[in-house]
Order: sequence, then structure tokens, then C-alpha cells
Amino acid sequence: MNWRFALASLVAGGAAFAGQPVRVGVFSLFRPQRLVVKPAAAEVLRVEIDGRAVYLEGAQSAAFRRVSDSVDCFVRRELVTARRARVAARDGGAANFLLSVPGRIERRFRGTLEVASRGGALEAVVSLDIETAVASVVAAESPPGAPIEALKAQAVVARSYYLATRGRHAGFDFCDTTHCQFLREPASDESAARETAGLALLYQREPVAALYSASCGGRTKSLEEIRLPAEGYPYYSVDCAACRREAREWTARFSGPDAQRLRARPQSEAVRLEIVRRLGWSALPGNNYQIEPEEDAVVLRGRGAGHGVGLCQQGAAAMAATGVDFRVILNRYFPATTIAVR
Repeated sequence: MNWRFALASLVAGGAAFAGQPVRVGVFSLFRPQRLVVKPAAAEVLRVEIDGRAVYLEGAQSAAFRRVSDSVDCFVRRELVTARRARVAARDGGAANFLLSVPGRIERRFRGTLEVASRGGALEAVVSLDIETAVASVVAAESPPGAPIEALKAQAVVARSYYLATRGRHAGFDFCDTTHCQFLREPASDESAARETAGLALLYQREPVAALYSASCGGRTKSLEEIRLPAEGYPYYSVDCAACRREAREWTARFSGPDAQRLRARPQSEAVRLEIVRRLGWSALPGNNYQIEPEEDAVVLRGRGAGHGVGLCQQGAAAMAATGVDFRVILNRYFPATTIAVR
């Protein structure tokens, strides 16, 4: 994820939960009022609602609709209303299923599903094995064509983040957006997660809430440089030769209140996020820039993309392309950490 930042959980973290499922809230950006679940491939699904279980197979599906603080479940031509519903495999464990917001999005998951009504929408929470989640993050977040050692480094970083920051949301641990980490469909290639299974970055024996961005522009940032509190792991500014040579250059111009904010707080991640959430991510690609003031505006000339803290994906890919091991990559971008099974 190139832009995720919620400061409280980044600096405070959470209890490590190796061996426990990762609970991810999915599709919350759509604020769904209806959801549909159906089996994937030859799977049989067990739908538990109101103290009973109904089984789905083949083309059968279950539809959920929010009704006040309850959930209407339409399944096998019956309507059942309850506080929540659970979907799992026949034996109650992880299943392969398709979940959709009708007319908006459909995605395949491997795990169990809970559906409830919360905050005026249906809340869909997928519980899945941490290694399944890590593999999905690696596939979703990594640049196309990244070498395997860069993917392994990304896997360790993603796993460390999960281990260190449990409980970022009320009702579940993580979301499936860049606020936490992208979670999409199960990865077709899980080799990076499998070959680093259980490994995490540790600082003072605790998992690091490891950050990463697409391209640092030539040198990674410390938290202080982007005006964030420096607690927990002390992120260092690290030279990145690949980005210094190859990072994309960009120019952006701002006037009015945005120009005032940028002049007052240059390189601030909070200011950048406030701007790009209004104008789009391309409006201010990253925090590596120089400011050229004009009379009523500012011109930013920058390099790279993202907040620039922690792992630089462009730099990691370049190192891996020369045959460097993932441990060397991680040691470069996360000085003073150790890599161990957690």
C-alpha cells in the first residue's frame, strides 16, 4: 500500500497475533445495503443465521439486505432476519466464496465471512489465514514484474504490519484499502509468502508496523521529515540509488489555501493526504519535492511517489534484479531491525 497512514495504530501498534486469523472489513467504501455470496468452484457453503444452518452449492446464492440494525437473509427461497450471519465451509472452517455488492464489485475470498448491520450499512468481515492475507497483499501492492526477492521483502513487510497493528477499526482489524493494506483476491502465486512464512521485522523484540511506498525519489524519509511523530521504530533516511537514477519526475502547482498549507508545512504527509483526497492521488504524487514560491501560488518539483518512509518498492526491485537476497533489502531499508519468526 503506498499511502496508508492512521497515526494512532502506526505508533502504538497492537498485540502480535501470529496463528490467529486476520479479520478484514471488505467493501466498506461502497457502504453496501445489499450483498450476495455464493460458492466458488466446487465449494459447499454453510450459511449460519438465526441459530440454523443452510447449505449452498453450485449456482445457489444467499442475498443479504440491511434492515435497520438487522440483516435480512434470502436463502433457498426463505427469508430470515437476524442480527448477523456467518458463512463458512461445510465443516465451519475456511471456504472459497464469491462476495459481491450487486452492480458494483465482485471478489473471490478464501476464509469465513460475517455480515452484520453497522453504521447505516452492511459490514462484511472476512477472517482469513495471515499467510493467505500476506500473499494477497504482495500481489496487490507490488509493482508489475518485481523480482522474487523483492516480493519476499514485501511479504515480510506486509506480515510485520499485520502483526504490529491489529485493531485499526471498530469491529475488525483491518480494511481492504490503502488505509491499511490492499486485500484483493487470493494470489495465484503465493511463493513469496510461502518462502518467508512466519518471518517478521522486529525492533526491540516487537514487530515493526512496517511502511512502504512506490518510489522514494532517491532517499527514504524519516517520520520527522514528513512531520509525523517518531515513536516506536525510528525510521531512518536511507539512500536509494535506483530511485535517484530512475524515479519519475513530476511538477505540480497549487494556489490559495493549498499553497498556504504547503508553504507552512512542506513535505507534510497529513497535508499531502488532505490534498489528494480532494483532488486525486496524482495531484501531489509524493513527499520528495522542492517548493518554488510564486506570488499567489507554489510550484512543486518532485521525484517518486508515496510518503517515502520504509521500504522503497522501486529500490527493492532494483536491488533484487542484481541478485540481492530479500534479507539484504530489508536490512537496508529498515536499519537496526532483525528478521525472525514471530
